[in-house]
Amino acid sequence: MRRYETILIAHVDLSEDELTTLIDRYCAVVTGQKGILAKVERWGKRRLAYLINKQVRGFYILIDYAGQSVVVNELERNLKIDDKILKFMTVLKDGAVDADALRSEIEEAAKKTEKKEETKATAAVTPLTAAPDQAPELTVTAVGTEQPVPEEKQTDLKGGN
Repeated sequence: MRRYETILIAHVDLSEDELTTLIDRYCAVVTGQKGILAKVERWGKRRLAYLINKQVRGFYILIDYAGQSVVVNELERNLKIDDKILKFMTVLKDGAVDADALRSEIEEAAKKTEKKEETKATAAVTPLTAAPDQAPELTVTAVGTEQPVPEEKQTDLKGGN
């Protein structure tokens, strides 16, 4: 069993529901071919380095998984057919991976995300207060709050002012 990463660039025009459906479909392809899905990350909307199908922007998605070469072949076959995918690239991360070690890694990552969510919940519930004799000079935000991914600003394509 080998470990792979596939990065997809999807059309930026897709709604959140369509994007979720798209990701679920490709995750099902990996698991349907007896692959082990390690993680899926949405990197967000980014500006492309060059035009792809007359598109300036794209939505980046990372799929990290382990399996045989059959999994990669089937996933790439489906990606080639889909019109919503602008570009994709698959990279071999590790040559030999133990399935049990990968599952334990996934469980550890799940525990870490649960702890982060737990600290977010407690930080949101517990208000931060300052002592009455101290004047608050800094604005304090809750620890671990997620900030939205900033979209890149529109710039002149020629690079001039």
